[in-house]
Amino acid sequence: MSIQPVPETVPAAPIASKPQSGKGAAVGKRPMWLMWPSILLLVVIIGIPFLIAVYISFLNLDQYTLRSWIHAPWAGLSNYITALTAGNVVGASALVSLGVSLAFSLLTTLLITPIGILAALTVNTQYRGRTIIRALYLIPYVMPTFVTALVWRMMFLNRTGLVDRLLAGLHLADINMYWLLGPNSFWAMVIADVWASWAFVYIMVLAGLQSISSEVYEAADVDGANAWQKLVNVVLPQLRHILGLALLLSTLNHFNNFTLPFVLFGTPPPIQADVLPLNIFVSSFQLFNFGLGGAMAVITLIIMLIPGFMYIRVLRLGEVSAA
Repeated sequence: MSIQPVPETVPAAPIASKPQSGKGAAVGKRPMWLMWPSILLLVVIIGIPFLIAVYISFLNLDQYTLRSWIHAPWAGLSNYITALTAGNVVGASALVSLGVSLAFSLLTTLLITPIGILAALTVNTQYRGRTIIRALYLIPYVMPTFVTALVWRMMFLNRTGLVDRLLAGLHLADINMYWLLGPNSFWAMVIADVWASWAFVYIMVLAGLQSISSEVYEAADVDGANAWQKLVNVVLPQLRHILGLALLLSTLNHFNNFTLPFVLFGTPPPIQADVLPLNIFVSSFQLFNFGLGGAMAVITLIIMLIPGFMYIRVLRLGEVSAA
């Protein structure tokens, strides 16, 4: 399998006319006032609900105090302590759900990364039928998450599901695996998410492969490098920034995945599949403990911001060292 792409002709982009300076122009001669509608929408849709969630996390807010939630009893840090120690009455604590979410997101990202890279390499070169294969690769990714969860829920049904019948027919497992409850529920969630999300890494890697100049491959051919040496010493170093971004976004997306476990297991879910977003939903909208749900939501936001800041920091350090 060759990893060297066939250069494609790209039409020349039209030359953009020089923007005229005038009233409303700002840095770089761009009318910065055009950004105010977007900023206003971000404040209304994200900023204000975030501040409300932070405020609610310090209140003893439930179905009895919801009507006058502004004057609900002040709870201080008790919601955060309860979230980290006890959790809700039908599910796990935030620490247990955090462990499940971390294991789920990291394991899923670890599994889909080589699948996405190999898939991108298979369609990087020009051959007959490549367009059809590219389209087929995108089918799992473009399917709605709830449809994917429903299909896999039917496949994981005990005794009658396709997975149990297939494994029993191949004498690899018992026909009563109970994928939707108990310890196997975690692996059912991982398998379903791997099938649905590997195409994200494939898209990112394929875009990076198409951006590598053919001269790099020609230089490797002159040095006598084989396909494996090209992949390890030429391709992967060129893709390290794209792969880093893909791994970060993939991990955060899996960590924050709510629809898949919600449709796959229902509520309350098995403890082994009680991810943090699902725990927040059960605490807030089924047990009506909005203060506890708000505390869990704030904890989730803080955890999700940490890898983002780390990635930006590493990226800036790389730019400074390159300069």
